[in-house]
Amino acid sequence: MQNIEETEAFRKDEAGFTLVEVLIAIVVLVFGLIAVTNLLLVAASNNSAANLGTASAAAASQQMELVKATPYNALVLGTTTQRVVMAGTGPIEVTTTIEPGGTGFYRQVTVVAHGIGPLVEARSRIVLATIRSCVSGSPTCS
Repeated sequence: MQNIEETEAFRKDEAGFTLVEVLIAIVVLVFGLIAVTNLLLVAASNNSAANLGTASAAAASQQMELVKATPYNALVLGTTTQRVVMAGTGPIEVTTTIEPGGTGFYRQVTVVAHGIGPLVEARSRIVLATIRSCVSGSPTCS
């Protein structure tokens, strides 16, 4: 049998980690992993909102080009809303408003497009506005 002094000398020479040190290291590692996971979730959400913003801008621009291509006397006053689905993104709502101008020879055109969803609607909102005018006395100004 070994005596007590030999056993104590042997334990002083042992190298390694205690259970408490291992548990503290695991807790620190878990907090780091949680932070990185949160960062990835926020990045994915922002990426989705940016994709919808780009798609909203494309849809609004396309609608504005359609309004610009419409002859002045064929412009219908009022508001129209349509849903568009672009490849790779969710649905987009496009609202076109055509209002009469003050003198009657111009129209105010506003196109608003945004993604549909609770987290992306405000972050993907695009507003385009223009004025369509007609020269007084022109046959297309009726």
